[in-house]
Amino acid sequence: MSGAASGPLGLSIASHSGLPPARIGELAGMAERAGFSTVFVAEGHGDALALCPPVIAATSRVEVGTAIVNAALRPPVLAAKTAAVLDDASGGRFALGLGVGNTVMNDRFGLTPPPPLAATEDYVAVVRAVLAGEEHKGEIFRSARIPLDRPPVRPDMPIHLAALGPRMLALAGRIADGVILNLMSPAQAAEATAIVRAAAAEAGRRDTPRILCVVHCCLSEDEEAAAEAARAVVPRYVMHPATDRLFNADLGEARSAVLAGDRTAAARHVPQKVADAFVARGDAAACSARIAEYRAAGVDLPVVFPMPVSGTWDIPRSISGLA
Repeated sequence: MSGAASGPLGLSIASHSGLPPARIGELAGMAERAGFSTVFVAEGHGDALALCPPVIAATSRVEVGTAIVNAALRPPVLAAKTAAVLDDASGGRFALGLGVGNTVMNDRFGLTPPPPLAATEDYVAVVRAVLAGEEHKGEIFRSARIPLDRPPVRPDMPIHLAALGPRMLALAGRIADGVILNLMSPAQAAEATAIVRAAAAEAGRRDTPRILCVVHCCLSEDEEAAAEAARAVVPRYVMHPATDRLFNADLGEARSAVLAGDRTAAARHVPQKVADAFVARGDAAACSARIAEYRAAGVDLPVVFPMPVSGTWDIPRSISGLA
């Protein structure tokens, strides 16, 4: 595919869009026909893995995966078993994208996960062991050899890790098949890519993890509406512990508004430059140009993540406009 432009392009469909599973499948089919190489499902308060079957059923060529699922919600053996079934159902097109979630969301779910670095390394090791028919005895997670009901299509199916901070980026560089970046400007993505590749080299890897970057897109010819939509993206993330560092801004007022349950007010407290650092906005040409900046920064697969503009999720427009 040469959309947005001159390289493979992914699409991520948000579970928090509230779209029914059948419609998510329709959008995936539309993306495949338009030329996208990958269709991911992003997990909010839905279940991204459960939304993958309609995506698989509606497509025949694209890579299908999660970007991401919260590993804290699923024991690694369950994640491996589910991934094996999805890879089987898709004919070997599935990629498992994992993240640790954030403390606020995990608190909401009643979870107290173990320390993320050690837990993630063990978690991935268990998933790989289950798929390979082996055992793993880690400090946090362990598994005996599990004879799956059907052998995996690919015991080495791709595992992608979401990473924001330098230590998680380095871990992903050592153990992951792909690294999913998010909430980063092109310059930050370049810095993250360098960390990943250096860690992979230090670990003696012959291959280099694929670098994926989620690019929030607010596609509209109405410049004011696109700018407002971009600011509205930020309140979804202000409770994440890493946001002040990533956004290089004090978002205390926006955070207070979110805690008060008023995301509309929170968006008004977001400086436009904060949103514009990681959100592509404007018409198709402007969004495509921004996506090209991520490619130039070393990103192998930009992943278009359409956001609502003026309260409307017009994902088909992003598909046709950016393909």
